[in-house]
Amino acid sequence: MKKILCPVDFSKTSNKAAEYAAHIAQHTRASLTLLHVLHLPLMDTSESALMASQVLDEQRRVSADKLYSLSLHLQNLHGEKGGVFQTDTKVMEAFLADAVERLVHEEGYDFIVLGTTGGGNTLEEIMIGSNTESVISQVKCPVLAIPAQASFPDIHRIVYASDYQPEDTKALKQVMALASVFQAEVEVVHVTDKAGADGGRHTQAFIQTLRNEFAGQPIHFQELEHPEKDEALKGYLKQTRSNMLALLKKRRNFFKDLFGMSLSEKMTYQTKLPLLVLHADAD
Repeated sequence: MKKILCPVDFSKTSNKAAEYAAHIAQHTRASLTLLHVLHLPLMDTSESALMASQVLDEQRRVSADKLYSLSLHLQNLHGEKGGVFQTDTKVMEAFLADAVERLVHEEGYDFIVLGTTGGGNTLEEIMIGSNTESVISQVKCPVLAIPAQASFPDIHRIVYASDYQPEDTKALKQVMALASVFQAEVEVVHVTDKAGADGGRHTQAFIQTLRNEFAGQPIHFQELEHPEKDEALKGYLKQTRSNMLALLKKRRNFFKDLFGMSLSEKMTYQTKLPLLVLHADAD
């Protein structure tokens, strides 16, 4: 992790995401860029185009001032806790996902932190607002989504929800790299309808492969037997006081599949839990 990008809209939620991003930047020695995106106004006449240009100029100035103030706040907040990190700011005119994708592709950002939108009680409403979903769907880069109710950064236990597929190895390397910075434990959790029903020897062989891959590192494996994945994960996260959930995005219709399940209706524990989404097809 070398370059962290944190889109902000100056709301309490995005400011909290910026604090998470700064916390991670401080510990990883990564640079942090605060990004604010201006949406282009509709223009139908030359007169309105001139007015729109003037409005955009004013928005750029105000946004740049706010970004500078937020950057100073983050430096003061985390500088008092043991380290200074490099920060800069950007104001762009685009749709958020397009802006993030361009910066990842052209300027090498390799980790995204952003606050979520939505205020309902389902996982989709709480965790994945339209902007967050667009970024995760469009940008092949790890994305850490921070909900409004998240507590101050304290990364000590990360749960990786696994279905024991080969792609998990690459994703877990990313999770373990983040965990090692904070000396956090990683729990690889697999939920099954019936213990031992998911491949038997194949499952054990795969777990052993992961144990060998991450030998000497604080990684543990847990199989949960429960007919409802959401209920099993909810109970486990609460019981173990975990403070981050990591998932691997493998399919183009990831969100359709995820939110078509009861998971979207019942996992209300997500109001306080950051969600790390990794990409199986990332470079």
